[in-house]
Amino acid sequence: MNEIGKALVAQYYQALADLDVEAFLSLHQDDVVYNVNGSTPVSGRFEGKEFLQNVVAPEVFGRLQMDTFRFASKWKIMCADEQRVVAFMEADGLAANGERYNQRYCQTFGFRDGKIAEVFEFFDSTLAQNALWSNRLAEPETPPEQQFEF
Repeated sequence: MNEIGKALVAQYYQALADLDVEAFLSLHQDDVVYNVNGSTPVSGRFEGKEFLQNVVAPEVFGRLQMDTFRFASKWKIMCADEQRVVAFMEADGLAANGERYNQRYCQTFGFRDGKIAEVFEFFDSTLAQNALWSNRLAEPETPPEQQFEF
């Protein structure tokens, strides 16, 4: 499964980069489970592709300037075993409210029968609240002199 899982994750990020919704959805099991960190409107445990179509599409994609926004501008598989793949991904662009949404994601993927069956997703939920839902939880801090890099 290791090589199949890595290939699926590469296809996942390519579909995001291309904004190819059909290809993206086809990589998932119908009963896929997404576990999303934080306390945002898209946080929690969700079952089924409907989460991607009915929650992520309007609550995330619908709040971005998709004509210039770029998902998966950079991504890297960090480790993989026979059951899971862990990867980092960057996205960048403007939210509909004009805020910059330069997000980094850490995702852990699980697989079943050659498709993605489970995803654990971690990201800066304060940035998401500010940019996507205009909910200023705290003033942004000055970025560190030496940025985290992958």
